[in-house]
Amino acid sequence: MIRITVNRLPILILVFTLNLSGCSDHTSPGYFLAEYIRRLSRVTGIDIPEPDFAIPKLPPLRQRAYPAPDIRIKALEALDLLKCPPLSQAVAYRNSSLGKQMLPSQHYFYEKTLLSLIPQCIDSLGQTDQNREVTAKLQQILREKQATFPAIEWNLVFANTEVSKQLNSQGRLLSTNDQANFQGTREALNYLTRLLPHQLVEPPYTSTDLENHLQQVAANRYLGELIYTAALLSQTLDNAANILQLRLKKGPVCPAADPAEAERLYNVFRLFYREKIQPYLARVDQQGIIIRNDINRLLSLLPAAPQEEMRRYLSLITQALNINSPWYQLEQSIKHHTTIWAEFLDQCGKAPALQMNQSH
Repeated sequence: MIRITVNRLPILILVFTLNLSGCSDHTSPGYFLAEYIRRLSRVTGIDIPEPDFAIPKLPPLRQRAYPAPDIRIKALEALDLLKCPPLSQAVAYRNSSLGKQMLPSQHYFYEKTLLSLIPQCIDSLGQTDQNREVTAKLQQILREKQATFPAIEWNLVFANTEVSKQLNSQGRLLSTNDQANFQGTREALNYLTRLLPHQLVEPPYTSTDLENHLQQVAANRYLGELIYTAALLSQTLDNAANILQLRLKKGPVCPAADPAEAERLYNVFRLFYREKIQPYLARVDQQGIIIRNDINRLLSLLPAAPQEEMRRYLSLITQALNINSPWYQLEQSIKHHTTIWAEFLDQCGKAPALQMNQSH
């Protein structure tokens, strides 16, 4: 089971902070998720379960990046490329001080340019006796670069700081109005999906345009917040279901000697779950489906992850059928939560008010 359990102390601090921030903003997810559990606990007299939940953790760079050596650069330098000025200039730039400090995005475009320039040079040299040895070496270098280019494509996505920032939530939930970050992240993912199969280096697929999209990715932490939110929603629903389940084990709520308890419980359900949490949950669930599809389309264009730890991580954040994934656990939590509330509402003759079905 590959799960990274969050330290309990930071979570307790987080819950306390969410309650404090809720005093000034009762519309924030942090407030209404914490308040939902607090109200249920107060009405039933059952203690809130100890906070403890798990989120997937992005592996360190060494476990998510392919080594990308400069294949045959020295061999290219040794060749007489005066008849191929563009290729000669590209090799010279790679060995300059700027060329040696390329970012993954710049390295990607450099290697992609070479994959275009080397065949052009081979064609311009022709197959004369004078050039046969040079063209044979260029063909060998081209084959080697074509074989390693998928690793460079992978590093473009997962070895840069922009995507790693996106995948780190810093313990923050999605806001109730995050449409701009959602759309911006989708736009960047879909740009990469269009860029990778494109064989040429030409507008709109330029280094500058790519950098703009990567900056858009780095400008927010949408992906990390989405995953963190799914995990916290799952814990919230489980805690609510467990509190209510323990109450039902004590005896029926309806009919009861204290009709006010049933009414208070229903009010908590209506005011916090149905009116605030359920719409938020539905949006998180829907966006999760869309974003997972976007990431999986991008992954289909890339080689397998370089190490098993990264493969497991990607499965956790993209595969709803992985039983350790936040998405699978959220679906199970919704079912559990729905079942327990249905029992209470049925007892109290309020079953028609039960509208908990999500997009599952």
